[in-house]
Amino acid sequence: MRCFQADIIYPVSAAPIPNGVVVTENDGTIVAVGGKELLEAYPGLPIEVLSGVLCPGFINTHCHLELSCMKGHIQQGTGMVGFISEFVKKRNLFTAEESKEAIQHAEKEMLDNGIVAVGDIANTNHTFEQKSKANLYYHTFLEAFDLHPSRAAESFLSIRKLREELVHFIPGSASQSSVVPHAPYTMSPALHEKISAYAHQQGSILSIHSLESAAEDELFRKGTGPFTAMFAAMKMDHSWFKAPGQSSLPSTLSYYNRNKKLLLVHNTYATVADMQLPSGNLQLFWATCPKANLYIESRLPDYEAMISQKLKVTIGTDSLASNNCLSMLEEMKTISAAHPSIPLATLIQWACLNGAEFLGIDKQYGSVEKGKKPGLVLISGMEAGKLTAGSKVKRII
Repeated sequence: MRCFQADIIYPVSAAPIPNGVVVTENDGTIVAVGGKELLEAYPGLPIEVLSGVLCPGFINTHCHLELSCMKGHIQQGTGMVGFISEFVKKRNLFTAEESKEAIQHAEKEMLDNGIVAVGDIANTNHTFEQKSKANLYYHTFLEAFDLHPSRAAESFLSIRKLREELVHFIPGSASQSSVVPHAPYTMSPALHEKISAYAHQQGSILSIHSLESAAEDELFRKGTGPFTAMFAAMKMDHSWFKAPGQSSLPSTLSYYNRNKKLLLVHNTYATVADMQLPSGNLQLFWATCPKANLYIESRLPDYEAMISQKLKVTIGTDSLASNNCLSMLEEMKTISAAHPSIPLATLIQWACLNGAEFLGIDKQYGSVEKGKKPGLVLISGMEAGKLTAGSKVKRII
């Protein structure tokens, strides 16, 4: 067994413990957690004294591991349409070997930064080999998109085949994969409906990029803006689309109200009205990827509103196409720098337990509790209980 004592432990499922103690099996399974009096129950067990905050391993709910080779290749601050346009031009510039190597390095970066589980978007099979090594827990969201209703059946069949390939390649991954929609502005009603029906049949959790740009908001509210210009330039028929005169979220929810869990990703332009929309039996989780939001739109979501509306917030890193690192601590530091009033306990809740609950893995991950095997992460370089620019993360288990 191993015994750790830290300045403060954040179990997440319970109040923080000053001078806290965690005892684990050698494989990382939690045996006991409590105050320093717990040491009396384990006489003779060597104590590993840690300076800083000890918390569970991080749950990265939104990543695009297959885009890791695009690090540094897309200009910052261009807005979503500019980002997409540049992405389309550059996505096929890399060899299979370059892609494979970048994926390996990106996964190692996540491991080194204390990430234990990932909700990962896939449009190809490029990450399947790395995922088969089981270095991290992955739930793979196989993402469909096609603007025109006439191609819905073909697009849906293609993404279903990709999921079947994953399940064949990694036995047991059926419960760790879902067919999901990309974003409101790249989906026809027919494709939405096919995905919703399939997810309902499979009992799958879902994710969708949502409320992520000013261009998306203008498209749905007015039917104008950069997206319509991009569709025209790319000769993409969007004539069937009629702007609903409101944000994209109400229509998204209308397609998925029979499903069980939906992760709304980015929410950079989410309003209080969006946050208050009824979702029925559909459980909503709200993922934020702050560094990617700044990279693309130069804007952060309204975190104070998210807190006041008691949303289930999770954190993701997005991809290295829109970020310079894959570190949950760096995402937390970005939020804290912009909103220093948000307590560290809230940020850890977002980075750990909320993500585990969304992925359905909270029986093992997300909190430091007896019987769980959540991983342990040390955050150092704090000042007065707050994250600083110099705060660092170290994976303990």
